[in-house]
Amino acid sequence: LKEKDARIAHLEREMGIMEGEFQRELDKLSATESETAAFWQAKHSALNQQFLRTDTELRLLRAEVEVREGERDELKAGWEAMRRQLRDKDDEVRDLRGQVKGLKEWVSTSTRSDGGTQTSDEVFGEGMARLGNGLQNWVIVNFRKAKLDLTKATETTLAEVARLVPMYEDLAVTSKINLLQSMVSRLLVELIFEAYFVGLSSDQARQFAQVETFLASFAESPGPINQWRSLSLSMLKKEAGQKLQAETASVTEAVISQINEIFDSLTDLKSTEARDQGLRALVTSAVELSRLLVVQKAVFKVTMPEILPHQKIMFDPATMEDIGGEDEDSLSEREICCVTFPGIIKRGDESGGQLQFRNVISKARVMCAPE
Repeated sequence: LKEKDARIAHLEREMGIMEGEFQRELDKLSATESETAAFWQAKHSALNQQFLRTDTELRLLRAEVEVREGERDELKAGWEAMRRQLRDKDDEVRDLRGQVKGLKEWVSTSTRSDGGTQTSDEVFGEGMARLGNGLQNWVIVNFRKAKLDLTKATETTLAEVARLVPMYEDLAVTSKINLLQSMVSRLLVELIFEAYFVGLSSDQARQFAQVETFLASFAESPGPINQWRSLSLSMLKKEAGQKLQAETASVTEAVISQINEIFDSLTDLKSTEARDQGLRALVTSAVELSRLLVVQKAVFKVTMPEILPHQKIMFDPATMEDIGGEDEDSLSEREICCVTFPGIIKRGDESGGQLQFRNVISKARVMCAPE
């Protein structure tokens, strides 16, 4: 019995030890579980905070994207508005240009009462430019390689050359092309542009001039006289192609013959059919332009300054154009030495009155003397 009691007491002590160890292990496990739970709870809390920050940043970014998209849409709308405005401005500019062009045409034609014989100033400027360029090309093509020899010319030819270009001796040495062009231009002015109406005989032209002078003695202003001249010569111009053909052809051939006579005498080249055809086309253009000028109610005058020995003619930028291509500011005090092509001066308006008004339609082409 004692032995059993001792055995029971031993077992109870073992059980107490085991219960203590179990309790210690249980407490240890509880502490470990608590630490693990705290760790994961802290981890979860940190992740949650990170998620919230990321979500907030995402929302802010989305809001900013929406703002930028709104700004982009506004800019796009503004760009489209600017493009529309630019198109409207372009349309407005085109309309204004059309209005200006129409206004110019209206100003040029508002006083017409003669069935459209009045022509805008631009037509005369362009026509004179074409004639001048054509003459220059004709001289260059046909006489670029020609030799100029004044010694073989007759006294009659030299006298005519001196009348046309008084300073011809100076130009013959340095400016052969300009000299030849100046002679042709002077003949065109004298025989074509200064004629009362090309195609009329001398007697007929004198009769018209006498009638004009007679009527002017009764008029209080030049307007009615210029209107009469415009209307009368417009009638001639309509029939000039047929009824004045013979006299016109005679004048044309006379100009060609006179030019050939002078040039054949001064150069080592003789006239050819090809050269004459080119010259004939130029003279014909000059005739057409001269007729168009004289049927206007305004007074158009083809002017070609004459350079005489011992007389200085200074460059005038208002009426002259330098063919040397120099700056006009540097030519204000320069003397001209040659006039290669005439210009056109207009006096009065499209009704034939207001002759105090003066307008340079085309500038004379000149060569300035070297400094």
